Amino acid sequence: MIFFYHIITLVVFFFCLPFLPVVWIFSAKRRANLLQRLGLFTQIPEKEANTRRIWVHALSVGEVNSSFPLVNALKKKYPAHHIVFTASTKTGFEQAFEMMCPGRADSPVTTLGYFPFDIWFAVIRVVSRISPDIVCLVETDLWPGFLSVMHQRRIPVVLVNARLSPKSLKGYRRMGPLANLFFSTLSCVMAQTRQDALGFEQLGVAENRIQVTGNIKFDQPCPRLSRREISSLVRDLGFQADDPIMIAGSTHPGEESMVVRAFIQARQAVPELKLVIAPRDPGRCTALLKELPLTGFKVASYLDPLESKQGADIMFLNTIGVLSKAYAVCVCAFVGGSLVIQGGHNLLEPAMFGKPVFFGPHMTDFGEMAQLFVQGNGGIQVEDGKALAVELEQMLRNPDDCRRIGHNARQIFKDNAGAINASLGHMEAFID
Repeated sequence: MIFFYHIITLVVFFFCLPFLPVVWIFSAKRRANLLQRLGLFTQIPEKEANTRRIWVHALSVGEVNSSFPLVNALKKKYPAHHIVFTASTKTGFEQAFEMMCPGRADSPVTTLGYFPFDIWFAVIRVVSRISPDIVCLVETDLWPGFLSVMHQRRIPVVLVNARLSPKSLKGYRRMGPLANLFFSTLSCVMAQTRQDALGFEQLGVAENRIQVTGNIKFDQPCPRLSRREISSLVRDLGFQADDPIMIAGSTHPGEESMVVRAFIQARQAVPELKLVIAPRDPGRCTALLKELPLTGFKVASYLDPLESKQGADIMFLNTIGVLSKAYAVCVCAFVGGSLVIQGGHNLLEPAMFGKPVFFGPHMTDFGEMAQLFVQGNGGIQVEDGKALAVELEQMLRNPDDCRRIGHNARQIFKDNAGAINASLGHMEAFID
């Protein structure tokens, strides 16, 4: 079956080959990684003799953020091993480069690269270049061709922080026996929850190859910002030190308009309220400036010159790497991908700073986390944009409630740590 898969992907590639120059010319996003993902000009150095390599892969920005504490823990436990880190997307690669700073003496990774397209020759070229002793996939991004090559070379592949949403489970089950291409060769699946583990069992993964280790997102180190750093960040956002700030992070199309309307209503209770909008795709900021009802507000973008940002009411984060720290300066946060059907995003980035978190009903990718925040009164789940406006205004009118919910959010973050150590414990047999 895998033989036919390789044939089909090669045929599709050669069919698309004439269009690749067009993609290269007109898509800056694809141009950044097209050749590397085809196994060309990877800039990954060949493996040195008598060394061992751990290959850690994360799909995009969210998975890169999740993997950071895991990479640090691996480096601490196995200092002699070389860690090669890859991402699939341009934004994921940029985030990894900023967080892990390859080339610096204190960097946890030896080198950084792109994950190959699941085309036989691309996989072979990248795998041969990296020559790993173990592959650690974070959360997702399973590809049959890649997994078959690893299996043929007897290289163990472990899936860490594994999750399986109801939608994904249903999709894989519809594939029938073809689902085995994605799961049958995995050496170990470390699931976030028991529900995730049961889903992987239904897809044919042997029970003895599944462990429930928890969510490594709870093991993220909380950034410690000094007063000077916080003041500098507030100034870079164009705000004053005592301005109350709301941050809408990782938003998707359709959510920004609801957030702006909620912000406008909340300003009736707190006229000095400021808003930061950080789309999941920062490249959308230019279009949003034209689409949203922003009349009457001073609007700026983070990369604008400092003088033009002063006195802004609404700030667009048109860059990556700032949002996770920006949560430190807000009074409350909304986490996107949840008012539209996207599965939600990580609630922990604002929670670790003790900020109350709003999120919508569509949290299928973070269902258990959302449940923890609702039950622990560390977050408020709203049904739609109108409910967000009502709940936001009510919270801003009651600062004591805002502080109490924020304290609960931070406690939830602290109480659920430990997945990294559990995951490393199960990985020992494959690394040693």
